[in-house]
Amino acid sequence: MKILLVEDNARLSELIKKNLEKDNFVVDIANNLIEADVSLSTYQFDLIILDLNLPDGNGEEYLNKLRKKKNKIPVIILTANNNFDTKIKNLNIGADDFLTKPFKHEELVARIHAILRRPKELNESIFEKGNIKFNNNTGELLINNKEVKISKKEVLLFEILSNKFSKTVTKSEIEDKLYDHNKEISSNPIEVTLFRLRKNLEKNKSNLIINNLKGIGYRLVNAK
Repeated sequence: MKILLVEDNARLSELIKKNLEKDNFVVDIANNLIEADVSLSTYQFDLIILDLNLPDGNGEEYLNKLRKKKNKIPVIILTANNNFDTKIKNLNIGADDFLTKPFKHEELVARIHAILRRPKELNESIFEKGNIKFNNNTGELLINNKEVKISKKEVLLFEILSNKFSKTVTKSEIEDKLYDHNKEISSNPIEVTLFRLRKNLEKNKSNLIINNLKGIGYRLVNAK
């Protein structure tokens, strides 16, 4: 899951990013609304964490602009302003949640998971095909009802592929979801992660496989 964090406090934004990455989220930081616009027009995100007081504008007005454009991306307001009227106004404009600073990291993660479940029934966060069961919220992968330990990058990759089961996912789509845009990517990192994930599926006798469509992308499908 990829998150856009719009926060001008560099120390706080780096701390939030570091903590969220420990929970298998990919996080891009925008220090102001102009950077937020550029990121949203360039990359795909699953959720925005938005501060209200930013150097070049007001997060509340920015949220209002997003909703007027029919942009339905989930938004959590994260602010030091704990005024009740401000909270109600932002929720009425279209915020999905409102969290005041200071806050506990565990609460932020719980609220993120709750929001990302809302469009679906709870059980739809579980991917089940063949002998595989994968929990999108916890990253737990079961093959033949036995837990298989995989790396954080493998968890994110499996989530991307399983969310588009049997459909082709391009390399650029995977890069966009797997890495924040400021991170320097070494040579062939996706291929390495794919190789390890394939080996884990094969070793544990999965009846799903990852196809490589040369020059096009990858897809998770039933083994023949």
